[in-house]
Amino acid sequence: MELSGDYIAGFVDGEGCFALKFRRDIKHERKNKPIYFYWDIEFAIVLREDDKEILEKIQAALGCGYISFTKRGMVRYSVSEINELLNKIALFFEKYPLHAKKKYDFLLWKEAVEIFKKNQRSKLNRKKGEKGFHKVIWNKGDLSRLKEIHEEMKKYKSGNRDWKWL
Repeated sequence: MELSGDYIAGFVDGEGCFALKFRRDIKHERKNKPIYFYWDIEFAIVLREDDKEILEKIQAALGCGYISFTKRGMVRYSVSEINELLNKIALFFEKYPLHAKKKYDFLLWKEAVEIFKKNQRSKLNRKKGEKGFHKVIWNKGDLSRLKEIHEEMKKYKSGNRDWKWL
């Protein structure tokens, strides 16, 4: 049985997460252990492992994302690919709007996804023969707006914490 869009929107109102994260990564395998900072964005739902079937139905309805299991006995549905976030997740919640306070969280998150898309380094921008990691030079105004969005989103999150690195 397929799930209706309104059902999924209601489910996400209660259980979904529109995440905008500023992350720190330490490269331990490198001699001087350099530290990298980066932005990350995703849509996720985490439930008990015995609720996997509902996440599979949501994944099928949205047509994107991955299901995985955590070490703590949870099942996680997540979407982090920018084009899927913009063209599937954002469009879905525009068609089937959220009704609780999560709708405001979604609107801020969607603006952040658009900023990510605008600053995404495409393969078309690479020189012939370039491979591997390439640093993305972000627009300074966009980085400032991401910080503002992250701060504004805090009021819609439970258990929010202060910035660790900014």
